[in-house]
Amino acid sequence: MKRYKLKIFCDFDGTVTKNDVWVASLGKFIKDKKKLDFICEEFSSLLITARECIKKELALVEDFNLEKFNSYLDKEELDDYFKEFLEYCRENDFEVVLVSEGLDYYIDYILKRENLNLEFFSNKLVLNSSIKESNVDTLEISCSFPYSDETCNWCGMSKRNVLISNTNDLNDEVSVYIGDGVSDFCVSHYADIVFAKKALASHCWKNNITYFEYKTFKDVINKLKKLIEHNKIKQKQTAKYNRRDVLLGG
Repeated sequence: MKRYKLKIFCDFDGTVTKNDVWVASLGKFIKDKKKLDFICEEFSSLLITARECIKKELALVEDFNLEKFNSYLDKEELDDYFKEFLEYCRENDFEVVLVSEGLDYYIDYILKRENLNLEFFSNKLVLNSSIKESNVDTLEISCSFPYSDETCNWCGMSKRNVLISNTNDLNDEVSVYIGDGVSDFCVSHYADIVFAKKALASHCWKNNITYFEYKTFKDVINKLKKLIEHNKIKQKQTAKYNRRDVLLGG
């Protein structure tokens, strides 16, 4: 019997963290809540791309202050069982990689606060100083997309590409994806095992993607244990074909 090695890819906002950090903390610098809600609804309805959503939301940010932002980040909590999940993965030699449409600054800040050393891929926060009429130096923020797909304008950070690039089918590696939102829709078609909740669970159900629903990382631990115990860890053929098509330029 083949011995498969798990490679785990995990969303950050609303998955590793209890809140969507982008909305909960960065959103505090957005005064026009109606416009923010409208942009979020456009993205949720797939009327605008992730990149368009990101740029539109960042354009609404006013009076950004790093010290204040850090104080908001200090209140953001991790899933109650995320550290237990990481320990379980370490004990079993499962690699964990974070993939996010969020910003590197707050992901790095929260991971360091929690003394967690994890590889992650995300969009990059860009800080630009500007001087207002009152001669008060302020920060204007934007972002860059270092992990975008040059042939796809939808995602800011291509979670699909990270998963495919870091999973070796020839070495019997099995990809696990854990997520919750719209930015996880695409990558769910390329993962062998999917854990989903909220919008991602609905997407998987509508698109006949086999998934396991979860509420916390405790559920993920328990399900992985059962899958391993019953020798159910294997590559999913449809996901494998999808990955192959991308690698072949299909």
